[in-house]
Amino acid sequence: MRRIINAFTNISLFGREETKSGDVLLENAVNSPDETGIWLKFVVISDTHEEMAKIMNRIPDGDVLIHCGDFTNHGDEERVREFNDQLAQLPHRRKVVIAGNHENGFDAQFYEKAKLLTACELLNDTSIEIEGIKLYGSSWHTMNYRLFSTPPFYCEPGEETREKWAKIPDNVDILITHQPPKGFLDGRYGDVELLKAVEARNPKFHCFGHVHGGYGVASNGKTIFINAAQFEGYNGVNKH
Repeated sequence: MRRIINAFTNISLFGREETKSGDVLLENAVNSPDETGIWLKFVVISDTHEEMAKIMNRIPDGDVLIHCGDFTNHGDEERVREFNDQLAQLPHRRKVVIAGNHENGFDAQFYEKAKLLTACELLNDTSIEIEGIKLYGSSWHTMNYRLFSTPPFYCEPGEETREKWAKIPDNVDILITHQPPKGFLDGRYGDVELLKAVEARNPKFHCFGHVHGGYGVASNGKTIFINAAQFEGYNGVNKH
């Protein structure tokens, strides 16, 4: 099995320090090449909200790019195609994407919308395996901020979210959701049922976005939590 390097986009958390936890290596050598063939390098971003052009030249090289949703503002087809074109320009061999609450129509018309994203693998309560690393992606969230309609992928907290998170495989290595779990980089907007699901499975990494102000990295000693939101409020791209 290949091991994992996770690269933190636009953030300097560990300097040049390295920390080992099992078969996981964390380092901030953003564009350092892997000369051993041991490591599989993941780069995680989220919540680019049609602003990908501003960070294209700052996205670290790597083997796999993960985007945790909200790549558009309203899910307009033109903007989805633009995002797809931008993904195609990036050098990562694999691109893994989930939709967010701003991707209108992606819940009701998932397979039609997925046809627009030819440059990536779009997950929706589904798993993929990349060189022995198991990834699972899910877009559900519990934040209903609309007066007369519900946003895409909204579900009621409690029993409904328990049913959604019950689909997460026990052996997942990298969990990708749009919403954070309760208590980790969530600005108090995380879902407690998601936290329970994570604690029951202990994936090596849990990647998400959604709460822009929660950008950063945390750990409970078993799972590394990454809030990769790039969009800082509605004033611009996160510069951390």
